[in-house]
Amino acid sequence: MRKFFKITAVIILSLLIFFVALFKYRQYQANQVSIPRNAVSVLKISVDEVFKSLAANLISNPGFYLKSNDKQKPTTGRSKLASGLKIPASIYFYFLQNQPKTAVFTRLEIKSLIDFESFIKHTLGFKILKKQNGISFASSSLGNMAICYNNEAAAIVVSSEMVSFEPILIKLLTQENFVKLSESRFNTMNGLTHHIAYSDNKNTFTTDFSTGAINFNANFPTEAIIPAAQPEHRTFNEESTASIWLNADFPTIADKTYRFKNATIARDSLLKYYKGYVDFEWTNSIPQTDSIITYEYNDDFEKVEKITLQKKEVPNFTLNIAAEATGLKNYLSRQKIINLDSGTVDKLVFPLYQAFVGGDNQQFLLGTNNNLKADTKKERSTDFFSLDVNFKKLNTQSVIPGANRYLKSFSKLTMKGKAVNPHQVQLNGKLTLINGDINSLYQLLKDF
Repeated sequence: MRKFFKITAVIILSLLIFFVALFKYRQYQANQVSIPRNAVSVLKISVDEVFKSLAANLISNPGFYLKSNDKQKPTTGRSKLASGLKIPASIYFYFLQNQPKTAVFTRLEIKSLIDFESFIKHTLGFKILKKQNGISFASSSLGNMAICYNNEAAAIVVSSEMVSFEPILIKLLTQENFVKLSESRFNTMNGLTHHIAYSDNKNTFTTDFSTGAINFNANFPTEAIIPAAQPEHRTFNEESTASIWLNADFPTIADKTYRFKNATIARDSLLKYYKGYVDFEWTNSIPQTDSIITYEYNDDFEKVEKITLQKKEVPNFTLNIAAEATGLKNYLSRQKIINLDSGTVDKLVFPLYQAFVGGDNQQFLLGTNNNLKADTKKERSTDFFSLDVNFKKLNTQSVIPGANRYLKSFSKLTMKGKAVNPHQVQLNGKLTLINGDINSLYQLLKDF
C-alpha cells in the first residue's frame, strides 16, 4: 500500500510539473507577440489564467460542474464551436490611431483552415469573399465584424461603425509596421496575470474572476476629478438597498448641455453651484398616491375626465448635493426642471414617480419622500468615493421589470475610490455572487 501511494504521488507530481512547464512555455510564446505601432490602447485576456482558475474550482467542486453538464448531448463529427484558431495563453486586442474609437482589432494564427472557414460560414453566418494572393475576406450580415485571413492567420475587427476596414486588416494580417509588445510602450502588459487587463498608458483597468466574486481595479490620473484632501460622507442607513457618495471637485471642463423633453441643463451652470459633495441613498420603498386620468362618456355622450387615485410602492431614494442651494433651485426652476411653488420635480422631466425638492441653504435635496430633511451628520473616510448595492434587497423590490433574471445571481457590489498620490486615483471593486463556492465567470456564462 505504501508503494502504491509513493507511485501515485510521483505520478501526480510529474503531471503537476508537466502542466506548470506547459503553462510557462505557452505564456512565454504569448509574450513574444507583436502589436501595431499605432496602437493607442491594449486589452489583454489571459486565457490560461482563466483556465487555471476554472480548473482549480472544478477540482474542489466536481459535483456542481458534472451536474451542470450532464444534460448536454454528445456531439459527433466536427463541432460547430471548433473555430480552427490557435488559442494562445493570452489574447491581445488593440485600438488603433486614425480608426473608429469603437473598433477593436486582433490577430490570431489559424490551426485548421477547413475548421476556420466552416466556423465563420456556418456558425457565425459570415459571407466569404476570395481575393488574390491567397487572402480572403469575411463579414457579418450587420457589417459590425470583419475578418481578413490567409492560410496562416486571421485579422479581425469588431466595431459599431460601418466603415471599410479592408486596408487596415491587410496590414494587420501581414504584420506591417508591427513592434514586439516587450519593446512597445505597453511592455508592462507582459507581466500582468490578471484575467482581463486594459491600458492606454494613462488609465489601467483589471478584472479577475475568483470563486464567488469578480474583483476589479482601475487607476487613472486626476485630470477630470479633484478628490477632497480630507474626505467625509453622510452617515447612511445600514439597511439601504443602494448608496453612493462622492467627495470631490471637478476642474474646469468643456460645457455640455443635457436635454429633457421640455427643459435643458448646462453642465457648467450646475458646477457653479456645486460645493464638492454629492450622495444618493435608496432605502426600501414608500407608498405614493398617484392620479390616473381616464376619459369616459356621460349620458349626454359628452367626453368627461375621470380621476382615479392609485396607491403604489415606489423606491424611497434621496439625492443630496452640497451646494449654494438657493441659487441652484432658482436655476432649475428657470429651466423648468422643478416647480418652486409645489416643491416638486416636473413630471415631464421625471415621469416614473413623484419627486420632491427640499434642503436648506447649503444642501439641495431631491427624493420620493415629501418630508425631506437636511442631514449634517458626517463621518471621516480615507476614500473619496464609495458605492454599495445590495442585490438581494434590490431583487425583492422588483422596480426594474425583467432585471431580476440578470441580477438574481448577484449578492453585493462594493466599490471604493482613493487618491494614491496627488496625481493618481485608484478604484477597487468587488461584485459578490450568491453562490460563493463556484467560479464567478462560470456562473455568469451559465446564467446568461
